[in-house]
Amino acid sequence: MNNWELAAIFDMDGVIVDNDIYHFRAWGELCDSYGLTVDPKDIKSWFGNTNPMILKKLFGDTLSQQRIEEMGTEKERLYREIYLPEIKLTPGLLSFLKDLKESGFRIAIATSAPTENVDFVLDKTGIRDHFHEIIDSSMIKEGKPSPEIYLKTADVLKMSPLNCIVFEDSFHGIESAIRAGMKVIGVATTHDAEMLKGTVKTINDFNEITPLDLMQILNNQTV
Repeated sequence: MNNWELAAIFDMDGVIVDNDIYHFRAWGELCDSYGLTVDPKDIKSWFGNTNPMILKKLFGDTLSQQRIEEMGTEKERLYREIYLPEIKLTPGLLSFLKDLKESGFRIAIATSAPTENVDFVLDKTGIRDHFHEIIDSSMIKEGKPSPEIYLKTADVLKMSPLNCIVFEDSFHGIESAIRAGMKVIGVATTHDAEMLKGTVKTINDFNEITPLDLMQILNNQTV
């Protein structure tokens, strides 16, 4: 298997940036403003879902499509406002992306986040040019754990899912990638490593992984 036949696909929230606490705060502020009390554990378990999916879990069928869109926009505005002073890449990511590109990997983002959040993260961290393709929630019909986003990413990369390896931090994201026929490396930011079931390897950050590790995993060798 040649390097140019391999792809590394990154979720964004909890992978490219370790930002779950800022999403928690934003959801908390949104729910407080509507008099809704929510267990943080519930919100954490929904990570990887799209905002409409989460809002339907919070409010049931009481919201119109227009209100869902408005409240989703409001929540993401709160998130960006809260996170802006603290935004930074997950340790080791920048060097790892450079090494992947030099090793001939195709590199993509596949995230349930809205376009505005993707632009926010990529522009504030300056890493946009490291990715060949970027797929976000505006380009899919079904959120994770549906395999749609990862199958679409493989398609636009012109890669077989068998030659793609995914970095994920959420339960729904891991399930989505596995259902798409891809191997998954768990990133232990949002959840502890032992909770990331179905992954071929777990890391705390990108100082713990190399392109050679990915090649060996995709060639079914032990790392």
